[in-house]
Amino acid sequence: MDLLVPWREGPYTLQEALERYGEALVGEALRQRVLKPVMTRLGPVLVPGGRGRVLLGLTRYYTPRPGPLEVALLVRRQAEAMAREGYRILKRQGARAILEGRGERVLLVGSRGPLGRRPRPQDDLEATATRVVVLVPEGAKRSRIEVKEVRIGSG
Repeated sequence: MDLLVPWREGPYTLQEALERYGEALVGEALRQRVLKPVMTRLGPVLVPGGRGRVLLGLTRYYTPRPGPLEVALLVRRQAEAMAREGYRILKRQGARAILEGRGERVLLVGSRGPLGRRPRPQDDLEATATRVVVLVPEGAKRSRIEVKEVRIGSG
């Protein structure tokens, strides 16, 4: 049983992980300290604990901050929602994802604050995107998410 699967496929809130993977796997991962919850505005998010970080080949003493976790969670949720609409996920890592479908390539970018300029592509795959969607968690209300779409013109 891979106790790190909620992190490798996630990030997930504790509630999402319980629904997706079951209480047995999540409970065992928490009990063995492979995963631990970090509080965010979206609820507790599971991240690798000390033992989980060692299993991943990382230093034991680091916990991701809530802000980047929230953004990565928003990107995962939006990518999964678009996949249910028929888009295919080409790549997803942290606060960025690239999807393809309906004759377009979409770059999802998570941002923790207002964006002053268009996000720059980080690789050749992202450079081929015809549309950019910037996800920004709304600071005033904890339960709503503001989704901004930015069209990239030819110029």
